Amino acid sequence: MEVSFRVSKWDENPVDDTRKEFPVNIAHVEYDIEGELTGKAFVEYLLFYIDSSIDDVHLATSKISGYLHFEGTYKGKQGTFTAIEQGIFDKGNLDSPGTIIKATGDLKNLKGTYNYRFTGEASKMILDFNF
Repeated sequence: MEVSFRVSKWDENPVDDTRKEFPVNIAHVEYDIEGELTGKAFVEYLLFYIDSSIDDVHLATSKISGYLHFEGTYKGKQGTFTAIEQGIFDKGNLDSPGTIIKATGDLKNLKGTYNYRFTGEASKMILDFNF
């Protein structure tokens, strides 16, 4: 299943300005999600830049680790879930699959994984969820 999302916030800064040889940034991110999964996702990413930096953001390559916390509905059921992500951002393409590690409310039995797909201006999440 596929749902649409848009980035409504991306606030990224170095973890430590004084250590240029430790190019790790932290990003506080929010996604607005629409479709069978509807709601808001709050994400905390750690990004390690490989041979690039935040200065060339769309040409950058970085390893990514993070946690996504979703609040909203899935197939009409209200709840939250938290997922762990790990992957790579490479020149505009994000390959950072996520796995649900905990869910609450009507979604408490939700299990599954997701990944991202970008086609032109459209941002999609590809869901593989089940109860």
